[in-house]
Amino acid sequence: MGHEQRITAIEVQEKRGNRRSIFINGKFALGVDENVIADLHLKVGQMISEDELQRVVRAELVTKARERALLLLDYRARSRAEISERLMRAGFEADIIEELLKRLENAGLINDEQFSRAWVNHRLTGKGMGKTRIRWELKRKGVSNEAAEEALSAVDEETEHQSALELARRRWASTASVEEPVRRRRLIAYLQRQGYDWGVISTILNELNTEVEPE
Repeated sequence: MGHEQRITAIEVQEKRGNRRSIFINGKFALGVDENVIADLHLKVGQMISEDELQRVVRAELVTKARERALLLLDYRARSRAEISERLMRAGFEADIIEELLKRLENAGLINDEQFSRAWVNHRLTGKGMGKTRIRWELKRKGVSNEAAEEALSAVDEETEHQSALELARRRWASTASVEEPVRRRRLIAYLQRQGYDWGVISTILNELNTEVEPE
């Protein structure tokens, strides 16, 4: 490629209609998404420096990262750290990932506070999990302690109690053939695994005892 660089053609790719082939000085230079052409206002006859060409390359990488991120978000909401980790595993450089994450945040497509609230609600009401386990899950997903605690603080004691009680009743009923001391130990261990602290568990055990009619 000579010192003077001019875009001599921008052609639609045969097999991928949303892709464009850019030719510089009559030779194929690179393929990019159609949005890159529009965003950077590229046109035939335009002179393009090496720095400008690198901006085109960067814009294409950000677009590819965005496509992958949107596929992940189509499946379910994700934390900022989850998206970052998946893109890093896909081979994107840190600066490309960071630029994309800022764009997604500005567009409201990722928001760790909203994600945390939705996760807490889903795991508590949908899966019957307690705060301890939910807190651990949010930490694994890279959510900040502040965002996690803010979301968990919205859960009142009665809501957590009812969730644990429903879970305990189902578990208790499913182990009716087991001797009571063993049955009790298993229920305690199960509720602990589900993320309930001893304060909640002991209250649930007392409540179950009052529900069980003497033989």
